[in-house]
Amino acid sequence: MEKIVCVLIAIGFSGFLISCNQTKNTKIDQTELVNNDHYVSIDGLWRVTPETAIKYPHGTLEPIIQISGDAFGQLAIRGCFLWDGLFYDYWDLKNIQLTDSTHQIELHYDDYGVYKGVVDQKREMIQGIAYWNEKDTADWNKIDFIRDEDLDINKLFIPYPSGPHGSLIYTYHQPKRHNDQLQTDGIFEYVKDQTAFYGLMERIIRQEFGRLESLLIIKDQNLVLEEYFFGYDRTQLHCINSCTKSIISLLLGVSLERNKRLDMDEPVFNFFPQYDSLIVSGGKEITLEHVLTMTSGLTDEDDFEKNNQDDVVKQMLCQPLESAPGEKFKYNNNGTNLLGSIIYTLENKQADEFAKEVLFNKLGIWEFYWEKENGVLQCHNGLHMYPRDMAKIGLLVLNDGYWKGEQIIPKKWIDMSAKPSVPESAFFDYGYQWWYRSKQNKSWWNDPVHGSIDEHDMFLALGFGGQYIMVIKDMNMVIVTTSSDNNESNGLAHAKVPMVIEEIIPLFD
Repeated sequence: MEKIVCVLIAIGFSGFLISCNQTKNTKIDQTELVNNDHYVSIDGLWRVTPETAIKYPHGTLEPIIQISGDAFGQLAIRGCFLWDGLFYDYWDLKNIQLTDSTHQIELHYDDYGVYKGVVDQKREMIQGIAYWNEKDTADWNKIDFIRDEDLDINKLFIPYPSGPHGSLIYTYHQPKRHNDQLQTDGIFEYVKDQTAFYGLMERIIRQEFGRLESLLIIKDQNLVLEEYFFGYDRTQLHCINSCTKSIISLLLGVSLERNKRLDMDEPVFNFFPQYDSLIVSGGKEITLEHVLTMTSGLTDEDDFEKNNQDDVVKQMLCQPLESAPGEKFKYNNNGTNLLGSIIYTLENKQADEFAKEVLFNKLGIWEFYWEKENGVLQCHNGLHMYPRDMAKIGLLVLNDGYWKGEQIIPKKWIDMSAKPSVPESAFFDYGYQWWYRSKQNKSWWNDPVHGSIDEHDMFLALGFGGQYIMVIKDMNMVIVTTSSDNNESNGLAHAKVPMVIEEIIPLFD
């Protein structure tokens, strides 16, 4: 993505102004070419054609570029990728060169990549080749672009609405109350250093902590911050990815208590006696706790058919174990799907229906979407929620499962889920499908030191790409983020953790 040079101008305590100047402009012969005696601009949003989109077994990657010109005959370029139609990552485009006499366009990206194409006379299509090594044809990708002005540029490139003259202006507004059971308050009832707060919001808008799409803070039971970025708002469902696992854990706790089976040492096969003949070596030793803490030894391979609930359980349980139960932590999606099957066995309904009955309706969560494959619920991910509803889940856990006069989740289950049961790494411990972090864990952003002596313990629901529900109990706080930091190799998805520890919590201390 092109760099944005931002200048901060403080405006009292009510907000700040960020004026932005674009860089990486490359001078060209002229920004518009003649077609039938009329100038036709190349400016605009261009999307890869369906025929030349980059197809993978599990999805489609679509390059997007935005070209813009100015009065001095220069063009600026920026780009991104969509994965199955949703923002995936920025495309690190360096510059653009356009030769009007031959209609040739050249884009340089990353360190060595080049895209060479030809713009048609009507400025409606660009046809070309992207490659890293021009001599290696196996490295070539044919990529053609067509104009697509229906794309929402805000969701792609604009983190916050522009003010006068194209500048970005942030002003705090207390979250509004809606008919969703959340109470609200002003953040400056709790945060006294307003300059530090506005400075942090500036850095968030500049994406220092990744591509945040929402940030919500609950303090002392009140929603005090609710901000959305990149064109999102409170009315849009967001896929929470593996935060789904933490909600499955809550539902399992309710079901186990209802059925008087809150024994974490109970063998998993007790819930599926019809498959006793499939027990592999060591399988009898797999307990509920092993599955909940991802120490079951079950394989995480997912190449079997999901035609119905019984098929899923049968195929998961007949796979050879990768390690002895309880021996080591290994992140495992199949284990969470097995927990969902236990709910199905106990309640005779899939977890989404059970969630509506015992959890969502009680919290005022009326709209959600949960992905299924061949009618089988995806329990390890695939739940889509509003960020405000994610905040309610965090608030419920903060309050030990108690909500509006009712103990919805057993307090005992919250206590067991939110404590560190096994070490996941030097940076996190793991509970019952919830993560745990304390000052005893290392801070990867300040490696190799341990967390600050002032660091507060927190337990977290973590979803791929930056979907987080963070509960800081001794601060009486819940913090929710949604994001599209899908390229986790750059560390920006996990940047939300140091943002909370070192930037947000100190505002309230």
